[in-house]
Amino acid sequence: MNKFILILLILSFPLSLVLLAQNERDVFPSKLPEVVPDTLTQAKVKEDSLFYSADSVSYYQNLEQIRLYGNTNIRYQEFTISSDSIVINLKTNCAYSVGNTVMQDGAQILLGSNVAYDIETQTGIMENGISSMDKSFYSGKQVRKIDVETYDVDDCNFTTCEYEEPDFWFTAKQVRIYNKDKIVGKNVVAYVNHLPIFYFPFITIPLERGRHPGFLIPVPGYNVVDGKFLKDIAWYYPYKDYADIIVSFDLYEKTGWKADLNLSYLKRYILNGNLNAAYQKKLTDIQTYNDWSVKANHHQELGNKATFDLNVDFVSNKRIWEGSSDINESLAQTVTSSVSYRQPLLSSYLNIGSTYTEDLINNRASISLPSATFSLPSRPVYEIFYHPERSPDAWWSNISYNYNVRFDHIGIMNAPHRDFQDYIWNNETDPENPDSYLTQHNAGIKQQLGLSYNWKALGWLNFQHGLSYNEAWFDRDKNGNNWVRGNDYYAYTNTNFNVYGVRNFQQGWLKSIRHLLTPSAGISISPDFTKNKQFYNFGGIYLSNAGKAANLNLSLDQRWQIKYGNDNKKINDLIGWRTGISANLVKKDHPFGNLSHSAYFRPGAINLGTFQMPGTKYKLDKISLAYSAQYSLYHNPYKMHLLDWQPSNQYFSQALTLTGSAPYQKYFTREKNRTFDPYQTPDSLQIFAEEITSLSGQDNWKLSLSHDLSATKSMSDPVSQNLRMDSSFKITQNWSISYGNYVNLKTGKMLSQTFHIIRDLHCWKLDFSYSRRNEYWEYRIALFNVVFPDALRFQTHDSGRS
Repeated sequence: MNKFILILLILSFPLSLVLLAQNERDVFPSKLPEVVPDTLTQAKVKEDSLFYSADSVSYYQNLEQIRLYGNTNIRYQEFTISSDSIVINLKTNCAYSVGNTVMQDGAQILLGSNVAYDIETQTGIMENGISSMDKSFYSGKQVRKIDVETYDVDDCNFTTCEYEEPDFWFTAKQVRIYNKDKIVGKNVVAYVNHLPIFYFPFITIPLERGRHPGFLIPVPGYNVVDGKFLKDIAWYYPYKDYADIIVSFDLYEKTGWKADLNLSYLKRYILNGNLNAAYQKKLTDIQTYNDWSVKANHHQELGNKATFDLNVDFVSNKRIWEGSSDINESLAQTVTSSVSYRQPLLSSYLNIGSTYTEDLINNRASISLPSATFSLPSRPVYEIFYHPERSPDAWWSNISYNYNVRFDHIGIMNAPHRDFQDYIWNNETDPENPDSYLTQHNAGIKQQLGLSYNWKALGWLNFQHGLSYNEAWFDRDKNGNNWVRGNDYYAYTNTNFNVYGVRNFQQGWLKSIRHLLTPSAGISISPDFTKNKQFYNFGGIYLSNAGKAANLNLSLDQRWQIKYGNDNKKINDLIGWRTGISANLVKKDHPFGNLSHSAYFRPGAINLGTFQMPGTKYKLDKISLAYSAQYSLYHNPYKMHLLDWQPSNQYFSQALTLTGSAPYQKYFTREKNRTFDPYQTPDSLQIFAEEITSLSGQDNWKLSLSHDLSATKSMSDPVSQNLRMDSSFKITQNWSISYGNYVNLKTGKMLSQTFHIIRDLHCWKLDFSYSRRNEYWEYRIALFNVVFPDALRFQTHDSGRS
């Protein structure tokens, strides 16, 4: 006997003893228990009178009996009985019905015959009973109510199928039903279309809705690497209305075990967050690895619009993510953790935080500890001196100012082995390369003050003028001086205007074309700041170290908009094209920089209507086609020629999405179980939802393709080229399929692909998924009940490397 089976036997032995003891003593007693009322719990006074009505009432004083005939009804508290005839024994406080009987106990309705009911203890017996509760049905040869919320059923049939002739059901010799809690049965056989397919010596099906503690169903499986395994041996616990806790355990026959803790919490308007912690002991032929990971986020409102946010993502080694179904985890190369505090200050916000990023591939790390920023947005200068009720109508009212200040402490750690001091403050040069650092820390403060003046000439020509001044303090410079100061500044002026052109069409599909042309020009002037090369640039602390410059920027933006169709639909940005170039007027040799172009085409979604399959009655409805594309490139103006523009740094991307719906006719409609409809109040919301579902009768399908390409020079020789596809189809009324992949067209390698099939079995669903990422593959199979997906679930999965 291998270790895996031995561990399971050891774990299951005490549990089986508990279940067996419960079966023998509590679940199926040999006789009805005597109900002893607890006087301490009877604080609430209930209506204790017995009401009855009938077409004919007879009273037998010597027998102390009341006999009711025709349309009989008796009511005691929340319990009622209706039958053709009922006998009430006043001496024993019992009621007996003859023939077909309707018994309503609170929200539960039971139909049967020959009821014997003890009114005082609210217990009783019904023959050939059938009941409906919480989207499920059960029936039995004899139904016994043994206390207020508990029923015993002999020769019980149970199903969640809504059809009059159900697709499946469970049978059991003995069943106990704890109302709104669970169903417990033993010697259970599962039938599908009258064919027995499963036998369970003992089964428990929870009926309680909402959040309640309990064990979740584990997932067994097998693969070549791990051997036999049992995943998600989990326990769930809800804490009040604020938190959910899941503790789970995975057992692997060959490769060890893994434990997980998942916590999520929410208190509206105050805090929310989640925590996931994992520890794994992985066995290999070479050695044993102990890996761990912690991922958490927390958000809290502190009052007065102050907030606190925490994001934690630490991992000892990527091995712990090898079997993850999350593609972002399995492909992650870095992890980042951060903490931040936000506080209102002077009509703006003060932000204080820290960030830690670790490179899992190259064993490097960076830390910002701490970082603080404060920004005053652009405001009129006159508000510093006085606050009029409304903006003055004067030229100086358009003069505005803005202010920003930032503090940063940045640490870069390239050393593979780091101690605590490396994270706080340590500057250590590389012994093999004195010009570089194994660990480097920098700190500094930067302030920025800006003034701007905006005005419009002739009602259409816009001007913006401004000055910007930056000052920074550094802990040291590259020459070894401590606490040094530097600055830079520049002045700028910009102008732009809009030109519109419209062409209307009296006939045809196209109604109107609008062309919007926006030329703009700007110039910024700054002196020589090459002396700033002595300062470090890190985080948000930096100064310009460029030489004297007078930068001229020219650009031309164009947009085309259209109206089309009889209802004058609009596409505001069908085509866009931007061209720009800059020049340093101080430079005498080649002052112009690269000429850049960027264009886009966004027609949006176009309704293609309905397509009838040739020679068939089958058609596709509401077909819609959406497309978008963008393209960018650069030119060197000194190398391009009229017949050879010498394009460089080209990038092109496009996306095509085709959607629609297809009607799937139900050839064999079946009647639903309407047995209890005459005795229940119709649920208008449920009826409305069913009507909407039946009227739609259509299911969407989708095919999406996205393609991107980048090239240094020629598009025929790209540096990278990728193709992604996502599709989902409903083949028939009951079969759905989806497929997606990610292909590197440059290498011809399939980077990832996913395949998903869902089979609707009415009351059940079969879910199969397969995914592959590089050499890692995984599949999952699940068969579950749609009403009780957690309780009635059979699943397995496998994964490995090829």
